[in-house]
Amino acid sequence: MQKPDSPTLDRLIEINQFFYKKDEEVEPHSSLWGDFNFSLDGILELRTEKQTFLAPPNYALWLPPQTEHCSVALDHGITHFICIRIHPSLCEHLPQDVTTFSIRPFLSVLVREILEHPPAAHKMYVHLLQVLFDQILQAERYDDYLPQSQHPVLLPVLQQLADPMLFQYGLHTLLKRFSLSERQILRLSQQELGLPISEWRNRAKIIYAIGQIRQGTSIKRLAYELGYQHSSSFIAFFKRYTNQTPSQMRSLN
Repeated sequence: MQKPDSPTLDRLIEINQFFYKKDEEVEPHSSLWGDFNFSLDGILELRTEKQTFLAPPNYALWLPPQTEHCSVALDHGITHFICIRIHPSLCEHLPQDVTTFSIRPFLSVLVREILEHPPAAHKMYVHLLQVLFDQILQAERYDDYLPQSQHPVLLPVLQQLADPMLFQYGLHTLLKRFSLSERQILRLSQQELGLPISEWRNRAKIIYAIGQIRQGTSIKRLAYELGYQHSSSFIAFFKRYTNQTPSQMRSLN
């Protein structure tokens, strides 16, 4: 893949940061540039004309140029949100549709470094932007992190599976409550959401866990709330989805 000349990257990539309180909204807007959005801390809900997306830490939402969107902060604490604006000339290397990216902690650390200690030397700054752009291009991509459905049968299933009061119950136990067989629900999940119902519930748990960690909930209590008998099992589950332990994520707040 042909990369842009390094000396021009500081004019083709902009990094902006925003701090939102819970329920604070950003009105619908669009940009001539593409937006690579992700949260350093907290969870933001972004809505486009067609769909609603969640952006928890370690997952980014790519919005191609001229994609109208709005957002609302869901976290009880301050949501520290990053918008990396990418010039249209670079957007040909990125998807033409709204896409969710899985990002590694290194990208978040790199952005923090650029924001907190902007390099005085122009060459160094451009080099960091090149590394940042390479990380974005290499990030794993999904259609959506936690897709939603208004299907009359699947919707009540998803509502129960995402209810924190029911996280202690196993998936098999909860699916017994519905008139459809478990096999039918699994098939419907794959058709409507594009992923297994078990994976959807795991992601719902992760989003809840991130919010609780930021509020100071103990790891032991959170593990119990999510249905784990041992904290070590929960920690392994959390790290598998975020590439960090709960303690590492808490230390970044």
